[in-house]
Amino acid sequence: MKHLLFTALTFLGIVAAGCDSILNKEPLGQISAEVAYETADDAAKALTAAYTPLAGNNWCCSYVGTGYMHWVLGNVASDDTEKGGESGSDQLYAQQISLFNIQSDNDAARFAWSTEYIGVRRANLVLDNVPNIAMDDAVKTRYLAEAKFLRAWYYINLVKTFGDVPLILSANQNTFDLERTPKQQVYDQIIKDLTEAEAVLPEASKYAAADRGRATKGAAQAYLGKVYLYLANFPKAEEWFGKVITTGEYSLHPDYMGMFLRAGETSKEHIFQVQFVNDQGAQPANNQISIVMGSRARNGWGFNNPTQDFVDAFEPGDPRLGQSVYKTGDLMPDGLTANVGNSSTGFLNKKAYVPEYERIAGSLQAGRDDIYMRLGKVLLWYAEAANENGKTDIALAALNQIRARARGTNAAVLPDVKERDKVALREKIWHEQRVEFGQEYERFFELVRQGRAGKVLRAYGEKYKTAKGAGYRDGINEIFPIPQLEINLSKGKIKQNPGY
Repeated sequence: MKHLLFTALTFLGIVAAGCDSILNKEPLGQISAEVAYETADDAAKALTAAYTPLAGNNWCCSYVGTGYMHWVLGNVASDDTEKGGESGSDQLYAQQISLFNIQSDNDAARFAWSTEYIGVRRANLVLDNVPNIAMDDAVKTRYLAEAKFLRAWYYINLVKTFGDVPLILSANQNTFDLERTPKQQVYDQIIKDLTEAEAVLPEASKYAAADRGRATKGAAQAYLGKVYLYLANFPKAEEWFGKVITTGEYSLHPDYMGMFLRAGETSKEHIFQVQFVNDQGAQPANNQISIVMGSRARNGWGFNNPTQDFVDAFEPGDPRLGQSVYKTGDLMPDGLTANVGNSSTGFLNKKAYVPEYERIAGSLQAGRDDIYMRLGKVLLWYAEAANENGKTDIALAALNQIRARARGTNAAVLPDVKERDKVALREKIWHEQRVEFGQEYERFFELVRQGRAGKVLRAYGEKYKTAKGAGYRDGINEIFPIPQLEINLSKGKIKQNPGY
């Protein structure tokens, strides 16, 4: 799957002409759809092109490339990280989001919109054209299921970021030709796509090693669970997360930090991850995030600095603290002594640290995969759903599995939770989610779906006497501004979100 990324680059010229929201010009020349989709090889390239935008989902800056900046929208918007970087003005879009003083031309919002709609368009190209190709029916059916999964994945990011968004189900449509679709209808389509994909996609164990990274039945099930959780449909969330857990396809990785290293890329815990090639090839084959979050003392850019509040959230002795963040003087996995440079908080994200033995040509860059769905997340979301459904024993069992893995052989820390009051147990599960998922791009959107983003973020601003979080406005900042460029291209059909 990793090497298919390179073949996709030769195919992108076929689809790039359609991305009018990025480049609103008539192409001087293009390959027509009539000749672009004729063979099974064409179908494979088209599908790989639909996967390719996933590899831009953690890029940092306009001079690096566009992408959905999970680290900004999921981390920096929350109480888990400060922006970091060289100064407050370094990557101003991230500073705006940290302070909830977000302009309609914010780069993080603009790139999120454009990248995910590129992904939607490429998935639609597969769904529009591959059915007409004469090829193996089983492979064709799987390709179409993968495309539905990808379209759903991109729309999950769009709807949680912007709320109502244009719902485009054909490559012949453009965002700026349509009005925004109510988010419930978008969620309905996401559920439809994931359900249809889940019925067809193979389990992870059925794929050949060369196909690792493709959408699987388990991935579709996990995202169905997550969508229903976001919709507060706890019975359906419990049902779909339960399907993932009972397949036997996945198990918790025994070494928490190890699953974030290159050696852990094949972990049985991983359910959906974005593949990168472990070499110095052309973009987007290499993962930039380790540079984005690397120490400026070691040629990184120093962004995404974990906060003291995040560090203090860990219970005494929780090994995950030392596996999630590091500070100057810490001994790192490669035996080096850490130097966090000018981190504004004194901490950096250890899950993004690249040990010396993983480095490519001496750089901080590594072809390490981005992990977006893993069993640890599923178990804690399952615990939350079960608790809301009044199934206390099931919730406790799932929660305590996570705590048992975290404490390892040290029985003196992280004792099993025995709380049976629904409200109190909910708080404990939310706490466990924060420390277990720490720095993995979930925190802000978790606070929003739990209905407590404003309360938590304003409390953060008050506690630390900082502007971060203090300006959060309920009813406005749960979502981000529609890029002004898109509103202009639509000639006003697309309306701005309230408050922006």
